[in-house]
Amino acid sequence: MQAEYKYAGRSGIVNGLNSANMAFASNTLREATFFHGELGQPLLLREALAALYQVVVSDFKYRPPDRTAFFAWLAEQDRKFLATIGIQAQQVRQQLEQLEARLSDLDEARNVRLKPFHRARLQFFNHIYENEYELSYFLDPVITVHPGEIFFEAFSRDESSYARVGAKYEIFSKVEQLECGTTNIDFSAKLHGELERMRSYRRTRFSVDPGGFTVALNESAHHEKKIDLPDSWLMGFLQVHSAMTLSLTRLRLEPADLHAICQFLRTHKAKKSPRAMRYELEPGKPVRVVFEPWEHTIELSPKSVYDGAKAQSIRTWGRDRLRMLGRLIPSCRGIDVYLAGFGMPTMYVLDLGPVNFTLALSGWSDNDWAGDTKFHLLTRRLTLGVPELLRVYDVLKKSKSLTDSAVAMQTGLGVEQARSGLSYLCQVGRAICDLSGGVFLHRDLFAEPFTAKQAAALVSQAAEEVNLQAKAARAIYDAGNVKIIARRAVSTGFKLSGSSKGADGIRVRPQLHVDHAGHIIEATCTCEFARKHQLTKGPCEHSLSLRLAHMSRLADEDRSVTFIEEGSGGTT
Repeated sequence: MQAEYKYAGRSGIVNGLNSANMAFASNTLREATFFHGELGQPLLLREALAALYQVVVSDFKYRPPDRTAFFAWLAEQDRKFLATIGIQAQQVRQQLEQLEARLSDLDEARNVRLKPFHRARLQFFNHIYENEYELSYFLDPVITVHPGEIFFEAFSRDESSYARVGAKYEIFSKVEQLECGTTNIDFSAKLHGELERMRSYRRTRFSVDPGGFTVALNESAHHEKKIDLPDSWLMGFLQVHSAMTLSLTRLRLEPADLHAICQFLRTHKAKKSPRAMRYELEPGKPVRVVFEPWEHTIELSPKSVYDGAKAQSIRTWGRDRLRMLGRLIPSCRGIDVYLAGFGMPTMYVLDLGPVNFTLALSGWSDNDWAGDTKFHLLTRRLTLGVPELLRVYDVLKKSKSLTDSAVAMQTGLGVEQARSGLSYLCQVGRAICDLSGGVFLHRDLFAEPFTAKQAAALVSQAAEEVNLQAKAARAIYDAGNVKIIARRAVSTGFKLSGSSKGADGIRVRPQLHVDHAGHIIEATCTCEFARKHQLTKGPCEHSLSLRLAHMSRLADEDRSVTFIEEGSGGTT
């Protein structure tokens, strides 16, 4: 996908003696989006944006060291050794040593002669680093102006970490004018350096505007970029919010807990596997964090008491990425941790008062968000028509922020249908899930409007058609080869057991635990795929077929309730 950016100016900060002006240049090819105000707590936003920058430029994938120079030196030593073999005459040996010394002098003279060139090249690379760094190394963040907040979203270089900075309007001492929408902002390494010079004693104006500092600095009119957007980046951005709609295990941590975790990670480096960080959860007891391979245990504060129904142990990988949160700990009031399960993503939501910072980590550093796991398969999958899907989108776009029940009320759809519609919109970049507020927010990741044609393509190209397990599950369900043996309502949703027969003709026994929204909490099956991968590569086709049968029954019950309510209304 080709992404085009066109900026009328450049983002930057102009610091005066008692005042400062922070301006973000927005993409003029996107919808008109702007904001003008004055920051009341500039340091808090500075720390959050600095942490966002650390995520954007981070790359935790393992890469073997470059030993090209070493091997070149080794080859040269071999050449010299072979050249001296058989030389017995002392005179010849002395002459060879003189030539080697002369060659060394010539090399040194050449380095002196090329020194101005090396200096100029270094200046050029410094200019590239400060002004055009994002062209090669990271993509411009997405900024959205909402009625209640402004939030920034970005991905890391290795595409394993997603960060979101949400700044509520309480952080501003004055809000002058705004226009809601989504756009990209020019965000360079030079801007990051200027952010570090923000101070609390300066009155700081904050603006998001297409012009940036063009007028103030009399710079050239436009700054344009065309980037070939990687499919993995795009898929990862969509999968993040699919994962956030799952049924997640929520923990509450204190800033001291996060400090203890980061401090241990800074002082310990594992030289062998396993390198997991385990969350040991026991009902009614504080959470314990265990670091492998040392089996070092940190018991968290009493406020982290786990209120789940049963004990469990959840292993997570890629723990070094948590060090990116270290800078925010002094400003933090509390941390909500959301665990998806064994080897699954983990979300950390930091409460900074009027600012919240969300860090979503994939299962491990080398497994980016566009990996084998398709998190949208774990969400419900009720089929919607094009008019219903457009109705959900229009209602969310108009209100900007809604719960699933509010969407159902305003659209006249059933709650399950509304949740399915929101799940579809998250999957295609038209909405996001806000974990801190428990609501869905309208956000168009793409500049093109969401049309009926795109809605029809979304409905017809659902996950069943592009994922092997989901496609097989649909075939099992359509053929009537899945049966619900037991269906028991529990406080968290439903527990199901069933019988499913795939294309191989083998009948297996899937068991599911789904919440009221149809999200898969737990899934087991007697098939080989489930025994080998658990949920790290998504659910098996037998579990998905059982969920399809359950969702079909939920839809029937939803329609029955609606019919009874309408009938009751007609008789009164």
